[in-house]
Amino acid sequence: MSLFTRNRFALSRHNVLLTSVIAATLGISLHSEAQNGQESLIEEVLVTGSYLRGSPIDGPSPVQVIDRNAIEYQGAAQIWDVIKNLEANSGSISNVGSGENSQTEGIANINLRNLGENSTLTLINGKRQVAAATTTRSGGEMVDLNAIPMVMVERLEVLTDGGSAIYGSDAVAGAVNVIMRTQFEGFELYGDVQGVEAAGDLFDTTISAIWGWADASAGTHIVFAAEQYQRDPVPIEYARYFDENSEFSDIVGGTPSLGEAVFNSPQFGANFNMAYYNPGVVARNIAEGGSGEPIYTDPLCASLSDAGGESFFVGHRADKRGQNSGDCRESIHDWHYMTLGMERNSLALSVNHSFSDKAEFYSFTQWSKNRIERTDSGAVNSRGPAVFLAAPGSHIGNPQWGGYAIGQTAELGYYAPAVGLARPSDIPNAPNAFANGGMNTPLWSTLRVNTPRTGGDSNFTESETIGVQAGLKGELYGFDERRFTYDISYSWSGTSFEQSYRTLQRDRAELAANGLGGASCTPNGSANFDFRHAPGPLGGALPTFWNVSNGALGDGLTQEFFPGFPFATRESLSLALTSNNQGQGGCQFYNPFLSALADPSLANSRELVDWMTPQVLRADKRNKLGVFDAVVTGELVELPGGTAQVAVGAQYRMQNNQSRAPAINFPGIPNAILAYDANGVPNDFYYVSNNFECAACIFNYDHDRNVKALFTEFSLPLLPEVETQLALRWEDYGGNIGSEVTPKIAASWRPLDTLLLRGSFSQSFRAPNIGIVKQGLEGSLNTFRDPLRNQAVRAGLLPPSNANALPNNSYTVGAPEPNLGNEHADTFSAGFIWTPSGGLLDGLMVNADFWRFELHDKVLPQPGISAIAGELEAFSQAAANPANYLLNSSLSVNAVARYESCDPNALEAQYGKDSPERFDCVVDPRSYVVPGVVRTLNSTIGELSTTVLSTINAGTIISDGVDVKLGYGWANDFGQFRLGLDYTHVRQYKLIDVPGLELGLLETGEFDAAGTTGDGNLVRSLPDNRGNINLNWAKGRHNATAITRLIGSYRDLAYESTYETGNDLVRSLVSKEIASYQTWDFQYSYTVDWASAKLGTSVFSVGVLDAFNAALTYRESGVTTYDSSLVSNYDASVFDGRGRRLYARAMLQF
Repeated sequence: MSLFTRNRFALSRHNVLLTSVIAATLGISLHSEAQNGQESLIEEVLVTGSYLRGSPIDGPSPVQVIDRNAIEYQGAAQIWDVIKNLEANSGSISNVGSGENSQTEGIANINLRNLGENSTLTLINGKRQVAAATTTRSGGEMVDLNAIPMVMVERLEVLTDGGSAIYGSDAVAGAVNVIMRTQFEGFELYGDVQGVEAAGDLFDTTISAIWGWADASAGTHIVFAAEQYQRDPVPIEYARYFDENSEFSDIVGGTPSLGEAVFNSPQFGANFNMAYYNPGVVARNIAEGGSGEPIYTDPLCASLSDAGGESFFVGHRADKRGQNSGDCRESIHDWHYMTLGMERNSLALSVNHSFSDKAEFYSFTQWSKNRIERTDSGAVNSRGPAVFLAAPGSHIGNPQWGGYAIGQTAELGYYAPAVGLARPSDIPNAPNAFANGGMNTPLWSTLRVNTPRTGGDSNFTESETIGVQAGLKGELYGFDERRFTYDISYSWSGTSFEQSYRTLQRDRAELAANGLGGASCTPNGSANFDFRHAPGPLGGALPTFWNVSNGALGDGLTQEFFPGFPFATRESLSLALTSNNQGQGGCQFYNPFLSALADPSLANSRELVDWMTPQVLRADKRNKLGVFDAVVTGELVELPGGTAQVAVGAQYRMQNNQSRAPAINFPGIPNAILAYDANGVPNDFYYVSNNFECAACIFNYDHDRNVKALFTEFSLPLLPEVETQLALRWEDYGGNIGSEVTPKIAASWRPLDTLLLRGSFSQSFRAPNIGIVKQGLEGSLNTFRDPLRNQAVRAGLLPPSNANALPNNSYTVGAPEPNLGNEHADTFSAGFIWTPSGGLLDGLMVNADFWRFELHDKVLPQPGISAIAGELEAFSQAAANPANYLLNSSLSVNAVARYESCDPNALEAQYGKDSPERFDCVVDPRSYVVPGVVRTLNSTIGELSTTVLSTINAGTIISDGVDVKLGYGWANDFGQFRLGLDYTHVRQYKLIDVPGLELGLLETGEFDAAGTTGDGNLVRSLPDNRGNINLNWAKGRHNATAITRLIGSYRDLAYESTYETGNDLVRSLVSKEIASYQTWDFQYSYTVDWASAKLGTSVFSVGVLDAFNAALTYRESGVTTYDSSLVSNYDASVFDGRGRRLYARAMLQF
């Protein structure tokens, strides 16, 4: 709550001593009389965690205070620099490479106790602030702390105890209250320059000013502040973790690498260009225990280089064991940022006016606009594959079939006669033709334009935040001169979030893939031709590419991976098959092969690429929050320990979340063809997203949520030296969520003048975010252990259980969950503050708080194994029938006979249960297809394409530990000294009864995340020991601070899976433990009192962060699932990867 300056009380000796020592430890400036130990007056304040005035010294709940001096001593350029140093904060996702989606890049959040960004409530002057209009992969919401101007921050108060009884939902792990400088008087100019030493002239710069004026006679106080913050983007090569093992690379062009993507079966009459076949990689895969499936590499890869002259290379250094790829790659570290570019402009205004002792108006307004420059290599990729048909004449006809080949029906223009056009016999500029160095066969591949990469200028995120608070407060006396106060206020805050990027427009990209691209192109074929059911020669006696094997390819190449995202649209394939003007008359080919770089006549024109890749807003969101608060406090009766107090209040919150999707997403292609009638006329239609990168990740919505609450709080000093806090809050969300009642009881007792004991119990809750309830999770990636990835399971030799599962990756889409319930938590704390006196012990403070959170029914993304439960059930039923088996090898598009049936019992009897012949006989994947799960077409290894993930209430989290703070202050002839220690130990963080976690985090058998890297989804990395020691010295005009920070070692739970799937290089680098890490920060300040009073006082500071450039603990994690182009070799959710940073700042006070 905000500062409330009314009555004062006399400080006893122990209060003066304790106050001064706490101030010494936390950097809080106090009046000199109190520091000298004299009896003085100190203002009663409203401390975060209570509506009642009292001393923060004797408060029963643990509250950590970081004032402006402490912020300065840390060399902080923005609030995130302070939050990341809090020992109680763990699992924030502000660093690049921390595993979150691009919408959270540059946003700063707090995550107390690693219970989730949703579980820490952020307040400004005690008022709720709107959440940033974006979410994490798991649907988490957070207030962007970096949107708060540093120049206006007076202090941060961090309640590390459950706060729902006071503040309502979201304060499960506690609350952070940012108190603004609304009482400032004078004028202050501030400038700060910081830079990563290795990055040379790339800097963070801050320029700010604050002006405050007060008219005591009129009772008016005005404070105005402005701030500009700019950060140059810093390339990854300057990072402390960038070394010889770092590989930042990505694929060049669109040549498919895997055999399943190329239809070169002899059965189809394929005349494949064998120059693409890579026998070396195939042999390596076999040697490492992988399959002998064909691997392809563009034959020009070895002879070409990137824009900087560095040669292309084949495969990623961290390719999984036995799954080495043939992709042609280029180094892209020039296009990855360690820190993102940022420009933020902020304004703030505080106006207070006292009408009388009984009424005071107060207001605070802030505005911030932020622009973030994200990593942008210039390349644009599709999320899914595009189908490239073969050039005319690519297949060799079968003489027995009159020169016909099945593959001919997948050649450009083959069905042109069906719409009255001549079938083309040759298309000279078709990139896929043998004569032009193409594969000379139908294929599917990811579209990838603008490679090699030269950098781009379209990946920006812009956000704007506005907040207004206004209220009336005062005090009244009555009932035997008892004091009562009131505070009635309304606050409104809104934020916008816009993320721009270039993306591939599906309808244009699909046309360009088959020579019908370009703004001047008009395909002359038909978009409505039913090629799937068109009969083959001899009255349909001979099959076509589209209906062979009961239409496996025709159906597979148009299947819908998830709502709005098919493999390919029927319209684009129809036009490619019936048109005969490909590559002519203004129609252009998109060339996926590296011949586009080597042969100017086959190059992709800038005109075509720009036409295929419009710049759109991937996110265009608005969040608004209005809050009405009314609080009345008053004195009750006298009790043995003092005067009892009570607070009663009401709150009404009005929340609105909006999102606007670009037109290529909605309406997208609203009436795409889904089916045809018996005459080949389209008779069923469906929605298709026209954004080829993103379908179920951009939404149109406009959601409202209104919440009402009533609350009360009592302070009952039942005995001398005993403070008791009782609080109760009722909060009603309506609808399925309903209402909750949350209590809190806390007490403090001072048995000795130098010892304070305190403890508390509270219950908290968090309502699920409105977007999860009504919209679902946005599209993302997920890795989990999938039983069907194990061929022995698919062969029916092992049950489909977790014990037999292997890691699998899947793209995920969300689904609304209107019946989602609340999270609940029981929170316990107990601690003491000891301030001995006499002799050398004078100035010592020892504080320890033991805490425990028991969180139930946590809102979690549905585990991957749970999402495929229906498929596993269907599989078990299908596996019981021997008629549902086929040869696994026949699933390949290159199989001589596709979908060849087999009898598992007969093979087992003939060759044995453990024989290769029996192992190759698997359950037909077409026999266990269920909604919400899509597996990769033609996959022989059970690869997943898409799963639909909802959200669930499940499981229990029990976490406990201890916070320890030591402080010692003394003075001598050499100056004033302040020594402090801050340490947090997490004893346990157990996950209990979480679905899909039967085998522990990452299937390691470990259910306690404390001291581990977690799983990155349910819980992020959680070192169990963190601390810092700080020493401050001041004498006259001089001030110096030294801080050392230590993070203890912790286990890497990904070790086993990384080692299991890693190649020899990865296995040589992977480690079971993240070693301990220590850094040192130093700052020196000099204060100048100018001779002329008009010049005021100036403070000049210089400092160094991570002074000894501590080596980051190496972490080999293989290819990351959220960005396959990047291998992260340090734990970005824990460490700061910038290395040594230098800074200089000047503050001019008038």
